Amino acid sequence: MANEKKPRPGYGKLLDVWSPPPSAGAPVGCVATSFTFSSAFFEEECLGRFLGLESDPDEDGAVYLVEREEKLAQVICAAALVDQYHCRGARTLRWDLLPIRPQGGLLHAKVTLLVWSDHVRLVVASANLTDDGYRRNQEAFAALDYHPGGAAPIECLREMIVLLRECTALAQSPGQPLSAAQERVTRLLDRVEAIPDDWGTATHRSGVVRVTPVLVGPGRQDALLQLRSIWPSGSPPKEAHVVSPFFDSPEVPNKPAKALWGVLRKRGEATVHFHVVTDPISADDGEGLLLHAPQSLLDAQPGGPRKLETRLHAVQLTDFSSDDKPYRPLHAKVILLTNSRWVAYMMGSSNFTSHGLGLAAQPNLEANLVFCAHRERSAADARRLWNALPPSAPIDATLPLRWLREQAPGEDEIADGPALPMFFGAATYRRDLGKAAVVTLSFGTCPPSEWAITTEDGKPLLNGNQWRSQGRPSSIDIAWSEERPPYGLLVTWEGASEAAWLPVNIGSPEDLPPPVELRDLPLAVLVNILTSARPLHRLLRSHLARAQRPKDNGISGTSILDPHKRVDTSRFLLQRTRRVARALTALRERLERPVATREALQWRLFGPIGVAAFADAIEKEANSDEERAFLLCELAIELSRVTPADLPGALPASEVRTAIGTVISQLRERCPVIREPDPTGIANYVRNVFKEGAP
Repeated sequence: MANEKKPRPGYGKLLDVWSPPPSAGAPVGCVATSFTFSSAFFEEECLGRFLGLESDPDEDGAVYLVEREEKLAQVICAAALVDQYHCRGARTLRWDLLPIRPQGGLLHAKVTLLVWSDHVRLVVASANLTDDGYRRNQEAFAALDYHPGGAAPIECLREMIVLLRECTALAQSPGQPLSAAQERVTRLLDRVEAIPDDWGTATHRSGVVRVTPVLVGPGRQDALLQLRSIWPSGSPPKEAHVVSPFFDSPEVPNKPAKALWGVLRKRGEATVHFHVVTDPISADDGEGLLLHAPQSLLDAQPGGPRKLETRLHAVQLTDFSSDDKPYRPLHAKVILLTNSRWVAYMMGSSNFTSHGLGLAAQPNLEANLVFCAHRERSAADARRLWNALPPSAPIDATLPLRWLREQAPGEDEIADGPALPMFFGAATYRRDLGKAAVVTLSFGTCPPSEWAITTEDGKPLLNGNQWRSQGRPSSIDIAWSEERPPYGLLVTWEGASEAAWLPVNIGSPEDLPPPVELRDLPLAVLVNILTSARPLHRLLRSHLARAQRPKDNGISGTSILDPHKRVDTSRFLLQRTRRVARALTALRERLERPVATREALQWRLFGPIGVAAFADAIEKEANSDEERAFLLCELAIELSRVTPADLPGALPASEVRTAIGTVISQLRERCPVIREPDPTGIANYVRNVFKEGAP
């Protein structure tokens, strides 16, 4: 038997962090930031793992859509906060896509917050939310878990929430009301901020790795200055190791390298190692190496007598390609500091550039974590920090070396298309019950000249003249006649080289209809679903499989979805009632289970297999007013018997009871009037039920 390859210490699969740990509870919500972005990857791979989807988008078709819609409809929010230059793509509007528009710099942080009812996970990484970032590149990431009795630093979580709030606010110009999508993210952050302190630790203990965030952005200290303040007291670091795929332009002095030397000790020997990608080159005088870094790194060494005591080493990264594995581009960003006592390892989104480290006039928004370990008291942890550096090897000093002479394409400078002016706020899709759908456009101040907003295929929606003719309102509702909601809109204005993309989000989950497969389910099918122990998407898979079978004994496989073929309407009322009695009991038991979010409660009450759907099916399929009233009363009685429990991580029982009481009141309004003579006694029964049974 072949020996299985053991995972290298310090390495793991980034997608695995999206899967819930044991006893995490129900999904509550997630928010993630990214610079570049793939909506399909985020939706199918990341959210699929977070929600625990069992179906496959490529193989299961309608089953996957139903499971995805069902589970997304029950979370507070699932949101991606993406730099405005990359914030586009087709998607389901069940999750939010917010364009983050910092003035000057870029949203470059890669922070993910995953929230389950009994667990919170914070992930800080160098990887964008793309297939390359999670599967192909060499990246760095760290995950901190918070739960009752957890050991992760609670203050680290609090500071990352501050950054996420800052990013969320940048989706619109200051002073504009929060959009519905921003409110959902804010609700999730409020919930996480309210977790008990005993879900983590408040102080560092001796012999334990210290974890500290280093956030970069306007109004914050640069990352190297923060790193120097985090370094434990005593002698400063003697050595630094830098891993970065991007650097400042070779034509200018290297501010990051100069600042790094300022962090190291001033007396005695100090060394900086740059772990860089190398390529073989053929020169007239023999073989050599091209270093993917500027010579300005070398020129930044301290001058004068101090220069004799400092050394800069270029180290070539080795784990990129071989005969048995493909090339893996470097995208990790790491700075490691060390001396005889301590190791400090900073990883995250900051490239070794002025914009990435906060040394530029308009820095990016960046997020990093610093791990500090004592080399004696926490020897094993210190070794793990060393092991997290990508594999490298010394460069042959006899080879001719060539530094980059021109600026390499760097993600700090990438900008696809023009930046959307802050005048244009949020675009929100709404569909009120019984009314036509609208897209609400919000506006700020200082409009550009000659602007226009169109659909994805160029259909005009609004322009500057129309906006001014309506009195320059702060928001306008645009009628939307197409069945499919828009993913986003195109915005043009005078002077723009091309159209900018404005993502569209929903006002509330109720604005989106359920999948076609779940609309107007017959009573027989609802009974089957509610009385089965199997999840909804598995039941649907069985239904679809039966529907595709050939006819058997003259009965079509599609008859399972036909209430007239599944239910014998000629049978007596009480006999028919027995068919739904078990479903009513199951519905009550379902409502008594702990529910983590208001959205999940709404799904149980008003979703396509909830209480309201059950009442709709009764109204449509009852043979008489008496039968309709009797079955609605039976439903109201079961609801009045619901006894929700108060449990940690769940909605308060009082809130559940209040919502159920509202539904019972609605059932009272739906009961038909039974006129005399009434030999069945249903009229008196209805009066007694809603007088005594309803809360």
